[in-house]
Amino acid sequence: MGLKPLVAMIGDRTESGELTEGGELPAFALGEKYARAVHDFSGCLPVLALPVLGRDELDALIDRMDGFVFSGSPSNVHPRHWSGPADAPGPFDESRDDFALAIIREVVARQVPALFICRGYQELNVALGGTLHPRLAQVPGRIAHHSPEEAPYERRYGPEHEVRVRAGSPLADVFGAQHFEVNSLHYQGLDVIAPGLSVEVDAPDGTPEAVMLRDHPFAVGVQWHPEYRPDLSPQSARLLAAFGAAAARRANARKGL
Repeated sequence: MGLKPLVAMIGDRTESGELTEGGELPAFALGEKYARAVHDFSGCLPVLALPVLGRDELDALIDRMDGFVFSGSPSNVHPRHWSGPADAPGPFDESRDDFALAIIREVVARQVPALFICRGYQELNVALGGTLHPRLAQVPGRIAHHSPEEAPYERRYGPEHEVRVRAGSPLADVFGAQHFEVNSLHYQGLDVIAPGLSVEVDAPDGTPEAVMLRDHPFAVGVQWHPEYRPDLSPQSARLLAAFGAAAARRANARKGL
């Protein structure tokens, strides 16, 4: 059996819970469900990419990877990156902002397969010049896009609303369906769509739910969480498999196969 494609997972800078005189020590974190989904459903080897690298080291990281996954997060992209209002709600993770946005631009330019989930989806739009709605629920005509925070974990990640794939979208083949149910845990959403990105999937209220770069081997962003129980969602499983296939193609090309 050949080596599986290597996929860099972009996570968060958070607090470790380990106390010092100066407060809690910082730590790097990634939800287990992201790594398991990439391993089990994309057929790849997930590795955590840490935001301690210099610019020259980012190039080395990208050269060695066959794909990237930009995960969801409790934090939001800081409004300074998208000319947002000063009172845009946090929490923020500016360490991740600087790390992820720089990598995204290189991943796009160098045609590296990438999957962007929730915060990662919003990062993709911001990195390429788009903007966000800081408070999606306050936009006239929009439905609620987050389940109750006090609800049990399974309820919060359960199906929340339907999405529809736009006519003629390449993602219709990826998902194998024109409409399906997704979970929804976001308070912000895409506003101005970045140049080069095309909206491929919408919520019933018109909120963009999936985008892609059509001139890229695989650069797909989704606002929902396909990494949560893909065994229960054929569309999530198919999306993860399509990403894994793109990463495998890059791995084979790097090996000259």
